[in-house]
Amino acid sequence: MKKYLFSIAIIFGLLVFASCSDDSSTDPNVLDGNTDLEATEVGSEFGIYLEMEGDTKGVLSQVEDSVVVTKRENGITTLSCKFVFDEAILTEVDTLLGIEVLPEPTRREIVDHFLKRFDAKLDSSDKKNMTVTTEIKVKATDKGIQDFVYSKGNTNKPFTLVKYGDGVGTKYSFKTDDGLEYTREIVSKSTEDEYPLGFFYIKVTKVEETQPVDPLLQKVSYYTNHKFGLVGIEIETLNGKKAKIDILPWAIL
Repeated sequence: MKKYLFSIAIIFGLLVFASCSDDSSTDPNVLDGNTDLEATEVGSEFGIYLEMEGDTKGVLSQVEDSVVVTKRENGITTLSCKFVFDEAILTEVDTLLGIEVLPEPTRREIVDHFLKRFDAKLDSSDKKNMTVTTEIKVKATDKGIQDFVYSKGNTNKPFTLVKYGDGVGTKYSFKTDDGLEYTREIVSKSTEDEYPLGFFYIKVTKVEETQPVDPLLQKVSYYTNHKFGLVGIEIETLNGKKAKIDILPWAIL
């Protein structure tokens, strides 16, 4: 499948995958529920489709990627992610992001920031077939979603993305070992089937995450559904550029 890398930072859009509804726990970072979900079965794949303002050259379709569930153990799901692209695509992405005017060292710092932030590896030895790889751990239950991105994979320190039973205004916070605090807040819940997923529409809960200190991102919004999990992500950069990622769980569509 071919997709698109949001500069190297597109990994962010994939680092918080998961699945499905309604937790009675009062601790925002304690998640109950059944983890035996179809979407998290080993071998499950996910289709990732991105739209970005100003992309008239089809850059979004020129990156090959693979997002596959490789392990589900003790309620934790591991996904393997790989992206293949060439140097020309990165140049086009820089232009779309509006950062092509920045000095090369500054652009490199942005890439290094995201590689470190999401524990990803970049192999640029072959400029025509560069790769970014990473493994992502999440906890997906029928009551909500958690990820372990900001804890660097430490499953004892989850960050809740959503509990489907929580209402508008509910907040989830996480402080990194570096002292940065991230906050996610439920800002809306659909009352009708209005969000497009494949060939039909679903109800979604929208969660916004603020970025305390970031060289590129200003805000990230997640769209989740009690049955299909994380189905979409919107990214807004500091200079106002926006991108939308649709996530299709092939196993349950």
